[in-house]
Amino acid sequence: MARQWGVISLLLLLAVGYVVGGSGMWDSVSNDFMREDKPYGVGDFRVNGKSIITMKLTKPEITFKPREERSDPNRAEPSEPWMSNVGEFANRRSVRILSSGLEGEVIRRFEEPAQRADWWLAPDWSTLYLTTGWSDRAAELPLGQSYRPELTQLFKSTDQGQEWERLRWPEEQNITFLRFIDPQRGYLIGWGPRVWRTRDGGEHWDELPVPEGSRNPENPRQQFDLVALGQDNVLRMAFYDHAADVSRIHALPWGEDISQQAFTIPGHVVMDIAANTEGNVYVLATQGAPYFSLPSDERDAPRPSVVWSWNDDSLHKLHEFPPELKGYALYLTPSDGLLFDGVNESTLLGNDVVAVSYDGGGSWKIEYEGRSAQGGYYDVQTGTRWRVEGYSLYRREIP
Repeated sequence: MARQWGVISLLLLLAVGYVVGGSGMWDSVSNDFMREDKPYGVGDFRVNGKSIITMKLTKPEITFKPREERSDPNRAEPSEPWMSNVGEFANRRSVRILSSGLEGEVIRRFEEPAQRADWWLAPDWSTLYLTTGWSDRAAELPLGQSYRPELTQLFKSTDQGQEWERLRWPEEQNITFLRFIDPQRGYLIGWGPRVWRTRDGGEHWDELPVPEGSRNPENPRQQFDLVALGQDNVLRMAFYDHAADVSRIHALPWGEDISQQAFTIPGHVVMDIAANTEGNVYVLATQGAPYFSLPSDERDAPRPSVVWSWNDDSLHKLHEFPPELKGYALYLTPSDGLLFDGVNESTLLGNDVVAVSYDGGGSWKIEYEGRSAQGGYYDVQTGTRWRVEGYSLYRREIP
């Protein structure tokens, strides 16, 4: 009977075009990756040849008194009082921009207090933009308010992070995401949601209208579910319409001021969008309404990840993955493939998984990449996938 079920399982996998990958797919690049910067954390890094740039949100280090100085010799006691205060601990978080070689010294190029940050790095590394957000977590909430004020800053570097300029920006206006076409042209997206555009490298910003229905009057910190800038230079914004039970995807081509609804996806939440230079759009979505809007007794129901396509005329469901494979990102590979990036949640610790399709989403090759990594990314320009486990950096090619 066990053999019979094994054969059936194999046939089912083949029927949907699955081929499960094995071990030995990674090439070791470094066994000493980011070891020097404390506390340890790989951050959001990029590799170019043998050079690395990293944006890293970091927590303060905690030290402890020697046994003879403790009030209770048998209990660890932090060296300073703030280390035991959750709010003060959060206030000392920071964002760092680091540079290094694959095996060389890690150099701290920039550091700023921050509990939240986002960045954009030009493909040729000529320009970096960085936004930071910091709030006093040790202070009492203002009377009648649900949130502490957050101070937002915007920085720019044109020499790979060696020197930085603080750009003019109102501190009370949140910036959550940076989406740039090139060093001169790009968007900022913040709470509300709100969208701003620059044409001159951040010297001036114009606020643009957001899609109707994307705001919640009761939530001043409302955000889009997803904001993506495609290879066609179109900014796409997705948000869930609870009344209609659909995700609405609006498109804003560069140079236009008002976005238009492009299409909707019924009963799914958008996780990622990828679009090529011809404007063919691919969407990764999760079945069901937004997780935290569901009743607690419905949150554990299976929520499969689904890939859709939109060709400026009609929407097509390309593939639905098994519920245990949760997708987080969707990429276009250099050879026009589709790359699904996610995790297998059926295991206790989770295993990283990718699925690749080279026939427009008809068949998919699934590859299990090992237990969940500490960090990594996929380079859509070179087709290189990077992975960090412990202090080891690995790479593989997915063309």
